[in-house]
Amino acid sequence: MRYIYPRNKGIITGLVLIVLSVILFYGFHLPENGKSQYVVLTTFIIGLLWVLIDFHIRQTDAQKFKEYFSEGFKAFIVITLLMVCYSYIFYKNNPQIMEKGIAENNALISEQGNRTNEEINENAEKLRSIFMPMMLFITTMKFLILGSLVTVVTAGFLSQKAEAKK
Repeated sequence: MRYIYPRNKGIITGLVLIVLSVILFYGFHLPENGKSQYVVLTTFIIGLLWVLIDFHIRQTDAQKFKEYFSEGFKAFIVITLLMVCYSYIFYKNNPQIMEKGIAENNALISEQGNRTNEEINENAEKLRSIFMPMMLFITTMKFLILGSLVTVVTAGFLSQKAEAKK
């Protein structure tokens, strides 16, 4: 069987995540940040486990933690890049998501009754200006942190198993 590099496994996993996100949002009409994200994140974790377990199976010599982490890193960094690009395109093509969030925020501020309409409109403009950078930052951090965590835990576990085989 032909070896698939971690980068390519990351591309495959990232594309699966994008297709899954599109199906959940457009096909099932689920909210972009609802409980459906658990399916996407679980698929992300499965993709990283695929990379690390395959590396563990293919290696005959005992591997060190840093080698496992390096394999996982090569995959989750590519997945993160793909998901950030997808998020940018998704939010650019769905401005109603931003407008809905701003409308909900305006309603909450209005209920408090301690702001003028001018202040509320000013706040809405600030939210519009930071929406895209904020969403891209959140997506980046979510995938980097989860990817690092899964990779560290799995790499630690598999490197100990590899040492025990020695």
